[in-house]
Amino acid sequence: MEVPDKSVSDEIYSRFDAYDFAHAPGFNNLLAEVYNTDGVSKHELDLRMEQAKARYYNEHVESLDYDEYRAYKEARAPKPVCPYQHLWDHGEEKLTGKQLDSVWVVDLADYLDQPAEGKELLTVATVSKIHDAIRQSYGEQYHAVAIINSKAEDSRPFLPPLERQQEALAALLRLQIELRQLNQSKPVVIFASGPVDASTIGVVLSTADVITTDKFSVSLAPVQEFPLAALYDWSSRLEYPGTAEFIACHPDLVLRSSEWADLGLGQGFIAHRHLASSRDRILLAASCPPPSTRDALRKAYVAESVYPGPSKISVWRPEIGKYFAPVAQGIKSLDGLIEELQELDTAWARKYLALADDKAWLRVAGLRVAALRSARDMEYSRALAMEFAVTNAWTRDSSVSADVLVKSPVDDSLSEILNGSKPTVDIPDECPFAKMYRKNPERFKNIDLQQIAKHRSVDLQ
Repeated sequence: MEVPDKSVSDEIYSRFDAYDFAHAPGFNNLLAEVYNTDGVSKHELDLRMEQAKARYYNEHVESLDYDEYRAYKEARAPKPVCPYQHLWDHGEEKLTGKQLDSVWVVDLADYLDQPAEGKELLTVATVSKIHDAIRQSYGEQYHAVAIINSKAEDSRPFLPPLERQQEALAALLRLQIELRQLNQSKPVVIFASGPVDASTIGVVLSTADVITTDKFSVSLAPVQEFPLAALYDWSSRLEYPGTAEFIACHPDLVLRSSEWADLGLGQGFIAHRHLASSRDRILLAASCPPPSTRDALRKAYVAESVYPGPSKISVWRPEIGKYFAPVAQGIKSLDGLIEELQELDTAWARKYLALADDKAWLRVAGLRVAALRSARDMEYSRALAMEFAVTNAWTRDSSVSADVLVKSPVDDSLSEILNGSKPTVDIPDECPFAKMYRKNPERFKNIDLQQIAKHRSVDLQ
């Protein structure tokens, strides 16, 4: 299309761009058509809004040809920084296998066997196969890694429960270490498109690049076999004090995509029925070579993501700060929390009071509170060793005091996890500045938290 002459078009388009649509009579009547959507990407919504504005302006202000306006803007748009940007600028084009060759895709469905009877489990052998598949992604020809489950749905999980064996836990922790190491050299994107068991949630938490769908969910209650799964992440990655304790002690809380996003643990949300097409468009951004691959992918997340809905966590944030933050800070014990909640006559408090009548669940909650408090002063490898040691001790005798378990020696546990060998690179530690902030947030209260957030624990990028 021919671009209009600059002298003729500049003033018209400048007036259009500057027009105050917020106070334009009747413009709001067009918004129902713009937002008549379910699962539409932000890019599509922005396009609809621009078209609605152009139509209103042309009918009520002065003549404006929308197609010519778009041609004018595109002709004068700044050139993309990434030389591969053109590959994903046009989502309607069919993607080719060659364009996606820069992504190593691990489909969990290839390794998880659907059991004929009984519950599906993540066994030692299955974890080892997934681990071997991950190791194949280190080649320079792969700019990114994607972990998917093409068969995940309501009736089949994205990640099933872990087999109740010490060897299975060690294998899972080795996989998590590998993912964190890999994430230092290239982005690891997880498309969590189904339920994830609490015992295996550490795999999802091994990267910051997590995209969820409306099928995603995880519940920490009650988990008797692996009560400290992903201990380090729960203790260090949640911004508001007491949030981890609120989640860990809740008897029936289910975290879905809205809560996952609110906790800052995900990069985007996609409606499940649009997952396949959106996933391809996102992964096409990995055609952008390093060091721009990660930024290109994150821009693609934004373009494809939609609002996941309100979060239950944000609703209870005042109560979390009042009742659970003192528990996290060691000011109040779990028993003290229960006594305080007994004085309240509210539905949410009664849920926690049910804890006091369930001795087994009360022991799990007590262990989690003690472990979370202890892990906040630990770097990653030591917290991982404590998770392994305490879980194994708990499995042998769950009647042992939580304080005794948490204070048990863990020095040899990391070597046991790694089968006595060393990882290919050092296990990433936490940024020292971020660690200081977690220990004493009041000391840094005048510092921009957005800048603090850039120092992600264990360098999740």
